Amino acid sequence: METKAAIPTKSPNLGGAGCAAKGDPPAPVPRPFHTHHKVFQSSTHATLQAVSGAEPLCSPAAPIRVSVLNGSDGRLVRMDLKRSDTVETLKKMFLQERGTPDLTSNLNLACNGKPALDHQTLAELQLNETAMFVTYQKCIGG
Repeated sequence: METKAAIPTKSPNLGGAGCAAKGDPPAPVPRPFHTHHKVFQSSTHATLQAVSGAEPLCSPAAPIRVSVLNGSDGRLVRMDLKRSDTVETLKKMFLQERGTPDLTSNLNLACNGKPALDHQTLAELQLNETAMFVTYQKCIGG
């Protein structure tokens, strides 16, 4: 009769005896983006179709609360505007609130790290309900 001896296993708590394998961890397996939605669970392809006359996701007349942070003095001014208002309208309202309405051409605003142009509407900037603009100065010269 033959007897087999049990091979002792090394515990991970015994110093380097139970260390994980060296090298890079295994690459994560990519998961499809919309697997949580039942429409996309069994599909391999999806397309979007533009429909004329469809209502926009947000109404251009819908109100939006905008905050402007003055980079010079740290003052925060909050205003309620419509999504159809332009950045130029925002600048005028901000300067009226500050008491210096004649400096519209010298005021520069940035939103999400990008300069906001005067002709852009707030809807074009795709802002959320609590948008934040920051004033900045252009440095000319070297």
